[in-house]
Amino acid sequence: MIPNTMMAWVLNSPGVLQLKEVEVPRIREDQVLIEIDRACICNGSDPGIFHGHEAYQTPLIFGHEASGRIVKKGKRVGGFELGQRVCWWFEAGAFAQYQAVTPGNTAMFQVPVNLTLDEAPVMELVLAACRALMEVRPEKGRRTVSICGLGPSGLVLVQYARALGYEHIIGWDLYETRRNLALLLGADEVYDPAWMTDGQLQDIPESDVGVLMMGDDCLPGEPTVTAFMRTIRTGGLVVSYGHPEGGCRFSPYVFQARNLWMKGPVNDMDVIRRRGEEVIGMVTDGRIKIEPLITHRVDFENFLPAFENVLEHPEEQIKVILKWRDQQ
Repeated sequence: MIPNTMMAWVLNSPGVLQLKEVEVPRIREDQVLIEIDRACICNGSDPGIFHGHEAYQTPLIFGHEASGRIVKKGKRVGGFELGQRVCWWFEAGAFAQYQAVTPGNTAMFQVPVNLTLDEAPVMELVLAACRALMEVRPEKGRRTVSICGLGPSGLVLVQYARALGYEHIIGWDLYETRRNLALLLGADEVYDPAWMTDGQLQDIPESDVGVLMMGDDCLPGEPTVTAFMRTIRTGGLVVSYGHPEGGCRFSPYVFQARNLWMKGPVNDMDVIRRRGEEVIGMVTDGRIKIEPLITHRVDFENFLPAFENVLEHPEEQIKVILKWRDQQ
């Protein structure tokens, strides 16, 4: 029996979150209603949305990383059935007991059978992060990759790059715990950009591809991004992932002198659905691991202090899993 009302975390205005009772969404013919099993905090996008983002109008139900069970579906929805556990990229409104999702506007998948309830919501992040390399496959002249930013997305990308067949993977991050985890998950070398000397920079092997994971949390700024570009081979590719609130500065001279080129992650939903099936397979067979990314588990009722902790201590948080107190 689906109730008429539910609890949800509502962003009333930038910087003002409130747990309140709201109506359960009424779905359209092209939507499904999902009973949320678990959700998780997005270290990259949630802070920016919380502070105010041009793409989001308040009030809104906060959060977008979640998984759950289909409890109702519109008559125009095909390919999914009642009772299926699903994950999806991307639709906001997840920090609630129920969410209406439009499969036609998202990349929705059945949750891999080997994933636990706590692991399943992280699939949204996995699908999102893998977009950085979905169409940047290893090939002749493209065998090595560097990843600047080893937050949740960067740690997923280390594993995805290895699964795709990249031969050498380098990671950059400020925090030792993340660098060490990256090594365990498949990185060959890791560096702390805050303490890097010019001599050390020259000793770093050049990479064919560099990924700037700017959505995870702030790196030291322009000097780090420019230094990172110096380690990408002449004529190499830089993938810009994420959208930091303050933008990103780097030296146009270095970018131009090294004849680099830049692209963003895949946003074509058809490509994400097609490549997403491959990603689901990598999670299913263990080439992409989720459990090592989970550092905290919190009841939804205690979300606000957990979120504040993510904002203030990003070095301590990778993925924070949320569930309602009465859920198993």
